[in-house]
Amino acid sequence: MRAEIFVPGGGAAPDGWDAFVRAGRAGVLWEEALLEAAAWASPRPYFAGLIRDAGEPVAAFCGRLGVFPLVRRFRPAGRAASPGWFQTRLPYSFSGGRLYGPQLGRTERRFAVRTFERALRRRLGARCVGVLHFAATAAELPDLAGPARLRRPIAPTTVLRTRWDSMDAYFAELPRGRRRRLTALYERVGDDPELVSVVAAPAIDPVRASRLDQLTRMKYTGRPEGVAPLPPGYFERLNERPGAAYFAHLEKGAGLPVSFDLVLDTPEGWMTTVTGAAGGVRDLYFDLYLREIEQLIVTGVPAVDFGPGMRAIKESFGGEPLARYAVVAPFAPW
Repeated sequence: MRAEIFVPGGGAAPDGWDAFVRAGRAGVLWEEALLEAAAWASPRPYFAGLIRDAGEPVAAFCGRLGVFPLVRRFRPAGRAASPGWFQTRLPYSFSGGRLYGPQLGRTERRFAVRTFERALRRRLGARCVGVLHFAATAAELPDLAGPARLRRPIAPTTVLRTRWDSMDAYFAELPRGRRRRLTALYERVGDDPELVSVVAAPAIDPVRASRLDQLTRMKYTGRPEGVAPLPPGYFERLNERPGAAYFAHLEKGAGLPVSFDLVLDTPEGWMTTVTGAAGGVRDLYFDLYLREIEQLIVTGVPAVDFGPGMRAIKESFGGEPLARYAVVAPFAPW
């Protein structure tokens, strides 16, 4: 096996990159155009690698150098401000940045991981002190195991699995107090004369989405001044591609979003990622969950991954925690 390392936003992806990620139904965020757009907004440099075996793509990796930025400014693509850990992570999602072809068994996947790590060290040199494999499931841990590697649990993600045939059946399964509150919320927001609820729309106003995302992330971080906005071009590219949809509330007159949740197709069902909401109307975030659950039931999608964070709230909607781990692979000193 051999690895081809490239910098999203700083050079073209290797031949066959998009074809490989599409064949594996990896999700639209893996495509070169979306990796490039994500790199525009990141103060930390992203790198990606395609692994070939006998000339054919068999695995892909993506991540960023530096878990925490040490400077609050952008740098040229592929330039790091200081040495750090490389974190395998898909930009603006809760997923680890590792993708394997279906033909790879356990031994081959482990070899693909080592091939990427060696190529990454050659490319980054002393700037990279090791690899932090982020958001690994229990099933993936053997692929990442090895001498001198540390494994630690991280915040679980919350997955809601479709098991109802109607919203009435969904509400009926909830505890009485929770059922009454969510039913009232669902009806109140649905009947709001100033709002239009949008379900699985293929596109959204990119400028407004960029602003709502930035405001929401600023609200929930201790460093609001360090939140880099996702540029409108990121949403413009998502709007052009299948595999991404928006649940949203729009102003009835202007048609601009006042809240939204980006939902992506994955092999397991759906995954929520970027979200945003303006102030002024309460409970829109919770109503988006209910609209997504309703659409799960209607379409027969098996599950939705709501991501980590706010675990108690997400479990109150019927979600279940799914354990995730970080595996630390330090590099030996040069």
